[in-house]
Amino acid sequence: MKVLECSTIDIAPTISRLLKVPMVPPSGRPIREVENYAKERGCKRAVIIVVDSLGYSLYWHLSPVMKNLHEIVEKGLLFKCRSPATITSPAIASIFTGYLPEEHNIYSTADIYAQTAKDSENPRLKSIMEWAYRAGMKASAVIESEGAESFRGRIKDFYGVPNSEDILDYDRQITEYALHALREKPDILSVHLRALDRYSHRVETWKEMKKAAKAIDKNLEEIFQNAEEGTIFFICGDHAVHGGKKWLKNATHEEIKNHEDNCVALIVGCC
Repeated sequence: MKVLECSTIDIAPTISRLLKVPMVPPSGRPIREVENYAKERGCKRAVIIVVDSLGYSLYWHLSPVMKNLHEIVEKGLLFKCRSPATITSPAIASIFTGYLPEEHNIYSTADIYAQTAKDSENPRLKSIMEWAYRAGMKASAVIESEGAESFRGRIKDFYGVPNSEDILDYDRQITEYALHALREKPDILSVHLRALDRYSHRVETWKEMKKAAKAIDKNLEEIFQNAEEGTIFFICGDHAVHGGKKWLKNATHEEIKNHEDNCVALIVGCC
């Protein structure tokens, strides 16, 4: 399998090109291989699924237990994708906007409110979902409650799940809202699954990490199965796995380099 390379800031402009969403061109650039892949298959809708902490090397380590995701890889495209941030808020902001953290200045959820208060029309703060909504398209987001509220007044359909100590149940609720959103046939939907990241901080063994990976894979399967035909999926990590020393004890030189370079997996597939 040929492994391609890109940056997470290339995701939003790629979707803009595919769905003909007008946006101020950001720092990222459309991914040519994805454009060709989508055109061949007539993809007309897009779903972004951020799998928190899905580093590139971690994906390969967990792929034997993430059978549904690996099936998408085998039929689609796999990228070793550089992320410009090692924590979630700026990393996801870059995925959604196509800008680097030093350009959008979103380093926490609170920053979204602060930055939009300064200049609500700043294009560097607008997500691809907002650009789509402004163009008369149907856009949805399913994320943690505080982040979801930041979409109020920016898109119509957003769903929030309160943070929880039971992260598997949290992801389950996220998935249920995602399935609900898909029934409304959005042109673009964004989803954030967090179990892998929570487990990376709190558990000590690969057996426990694989439990989180299996749960995420089951959620992904349901989302795949309930999407409209012609939907293109962008499943990506936001940053390399946290707790690096713990998970890199027996890592190869290449795996260590991927971690240090903050490379995440980006899987693109069309149903």
